Amino acid sequence: MEGFLVDKMKINFNGFLKIAVESFPNEACGMLYTKKLYSNKEEWFVFNCKNISKTPTKEWIPDTKELAKIKKRADKLQLIKIGNIHTHPYDGDDLIANFNCFVKPSEKDLYYANKFRDLVRIILLISKDRGIMAQFIHDKFGNKIDIYLESKEKNEAHKMQRL
Repeated sequence: MEGFLVDKMKINFNGFLKIAVESFPNEACGMLYTKKLYSNKEEWFVFNCKNISKTPTKEWIPDTKELAKIKKRADKLQLIKIGNIHTHPYDGDDLIANFNCFVKPSEKDLYYANKFRDLVRIILLISKDRGIMAQFIHDKFGNKIDIYLESKEKNEAHKMQRL
């Protein structure tokens, strides 16, 4: 079987984008699941998860009780966990000069991506005034995955653009 190149992925954010903006200046997080993995009918789903970090403006730690509920629901829907989505809040004026520092994965992000063997991680850069400003999709090594996310939400006119 030959491989295939996906440059557009359908994703159901399940309200995550709104929660991410409303959570500012705290980081928001969610788990990323898929159905029909590695097929041309693959679709991604976000399950929102509470951030229980004691320093939520600097990091995210998912609530383990919510993770268990998410896993149970995903199993029932026959979905496969492929990674997570989280935000990097930004509140400053030096974005252009330091863009890569704000949007790319931190060492901690990469540590957990490897620990949990995530295939995909989505980072959204958000600001209070501008909402979602950018996205960075990467593998567990921090390598950028060049893909366009097409929102499946009916009330979600926002389509994420490639950087």
